[in-house]
Amino acid sequence: MDTLPPQFVEIVDAVRDLYVSQFAETVAGFSEETHVVEPVLLDAEGDIAVEGPLRLPYRADYASLETGSLESFTAPRELSFEPFSFTLGGTRIVVAPFAWDYATLRVSGDWDALATRLFADWHRRAFGDDEAEDNIRLQNVIHVASTPEVTDAGYVFEADLGTAPASTMSDLLLALLANSPERIEIGTGEQSPAQGPASERSEA
Repeated sequence: MDTLPPQFVEIVDAVRDLYVSQFAETVAGFSEETHVVEPVLLDAEGDIAVEGPLRLPYRADYASLETGSLESFTAPRELSFEPFSFTLGGTRIVVAPFAWDYATLRVSGDWDALATRLFADWHRRAFGDDEAEDNIRLQNVIHVASTPEVTDAGYVFEADLGTAPASTMSDLLLALLANSPERIEIGTGEQSPAQGPASERSEA
């Protein structure tokens, strides 16, 4: 299979770096006495909480030790870029603006046993474990990915990629491609190929 094009790699790097830099700035003011960063959520018995038929675990952005509440981080700035597309191994891939902590992926292909295994294997690698060296260090892991929902055209899911490295998105794309879908869409917006410079967008 051909390698991922530089434009895709560069955009993913930029989206991830902008989000994680803002996340890191926020948690830099935390201490081990006040917060836990990227904790794996537990159930009432103290076991790792899971959801859906794939029994996927999930992480919070951070938790307050003072209140016991889980807290979410929303980045005030996101990267804006023109949608573009490319083809790999017979699969058309369309990339539109997406948020690193809420990336929507739509796949025109079968959600079958192979797709399930490929997705679950990717999730296990990207989620990591719960052996943090301290409460406030970034873990370089995803926070959650929803169990894919079957649609008329294929399946769709969302992923909060947390502080995972940019290569995590490339690994996900390659995992999806291994089942030879007809089309993969990443992000939202106008689904037409285009070229153009990336720019930063501030959210009011």
